[in-house]
Amino acid sequence: MDAALGRVQEIQTTLVQLVHPRLAASAASPTSSASTAGASGSTSAALASFGQALAGALGSTPTTAPPSAGTLLATSGVTTGDQIAADAQKYVGVPYLWGGTDPSKGLDCSGFVQRVYQDLGISLPRVVHDQMQAGTPVSSLADAKPGDLLISFGGEHVAIYLGNGKAIDAPVPGQTIQVRDAWEKYGNLTAIRRVVPDGTMADSTVAPAVSAGGSISTASASGGTGVAGLDASQQQYAQAIVNRVAERGLPTQAAVDAISTALQESSLRMYWNPKVAGSKALAPDQSAEGTDGYSVGLFQQQVNGNAFSWGTVSDAMDPVASTDAFLNRLTANPGWQSMPVTAADQAVQGSAYPDAYAKWEAEARHIVSALSPMGA
Repeated sequence: MDAALGRVQEIQTTLVQLVHPRLAASAASPTSSASTAGASGSTSAALASFGQALAGALGSTPTTAPPSAGTLLATSGVTTGDQIAADAQKYVGVPYLWGGTDPSKGLDCSGFVQRVYQDLGISLPRVVHDQMQAGTPVSSLADAKPGDLLISFGGEHVAIYLGNGKAIDAPVPGQTIQVRDAWEKYGNLTAIRRVVPDGTMADSTVAPAVSAGGSISTASASGGTGVAGLDASQQQYAQAIVNRVAERGLPTQAAVDAISTALQESSLRMYWNPKVAGSKALAPDQSAEGTDGYSVGLFQQQVNGNAFSWGTVSDAMDPVASTDAFLNRLTANPGWQSMPVTAADQAVQGSAYPDAYAKWEAEARHIVSALSPMGA
């Protein structure tokens, strides 16, 4: 056993040197050598580390990024949001540098976030628009925990929540990474993502995020047990849309267009808005609070006062009436059935992010296929 583990250690050290040379000294540390006592635990740890190193050498995609220098490749343990928040604060004072990923030179907002998570062995994408799809959604700042990502300005900026109304970020050129009040609670908050859920080790599972339109998103396929990972409420709304399309005798393409729009705008959540009087009382989920303009409901339809653009508050907060409003505008476009999904959705919504709907087409087709007797 000792001889075998010793050989594993030698191979591991060589592989780590090939993949991450700066970690070689750490991987060869005497503290990770085999001993007769606790041989079972040592075997598991050594083989796990060996597996990670081998995967890296063979070009496999790791589930987590390598930790920072001086840290042995992680094989087990728990990473918490509090650890993320604590690690982030060691970078206070590092200057902002657009495109920066090296703290010795400077970091931009997403480079900073990526670095903090990487320090603890968790891989995140490089840019904000991809980071806002990592982990799982959090419905409001009131539910945010230390370590959560605060995405703002439609996916143009990211910060790390520290708890107690504080956040940390790499702000703008000319400034440094700093702890500040979480101004996101006053506006411009697009989404909140929890990469380390409930204090356990994250695997950075990517779940569709969204609403680039300004309301907080609770992504559709994350943690649910229904069609495409939808939870019971989301699937109920999707079914209502599919049923209404069928009742109106429209082709299932209309349901695909409607559901892809609802996935982008609200992740199939019935959002209320404090600026729209009466909307909160009509919301089944009081935590689904949006902040974008006067937008409410599944499609984030604009309602100002009793009626504005999309009808009354009750219409916009009703799954059938709001679907009708969407379908009326959709079918008024000549040739809508042959339009690409993103073009048809944009023709109805007039979003500031016209290409955002395209990424939901495959999921929308899957949902419609499962919920409609006619398929998709």
